[in-house]
Amino acid sequence: MKLWIETLILSLSLTWLIETLVFLVLGIRKRKDLLLLAVLNLLTNPVTVTIYYLQPFHFGFLSWSIQIVLEILVILTEGSLLCKCMESKKNPWLASLAANGISYLCGAVYMIATH
Repeated sequence: MKLWIETLILSLSLTWLIETLVFLVLGIRKRKDLLLLAVLNLLTNPVTVTIYYLQPFHFGFLSWSIQIVLEILVILTEGSLLCKCMESKKNPWLASLAANGISYLCGAVYMIATH
């Protein structure tokens, strides 16, 4: 249980940091949009991490496939909510794809480097 909670905290913290940096690089700097990003990640990240850790496959093609499906669902969820709620006129779908894609890649590199 402790390891799961530590994993959730680390994953959420790194996701917030990376995705906020991506938003800033994309020119999304309004406080409301950055707060929206934080709330969306608070909703999607723990659910995604929990589903991934509850499934029985953690190595190989099936594991990778599950991760990709989960990430696509996160991008669709966050992108649609960004479309409805974002103040900036930047492309919310591109923002969701870029932020989650870069965050996923950083997480994959971290997992490879530490395991």
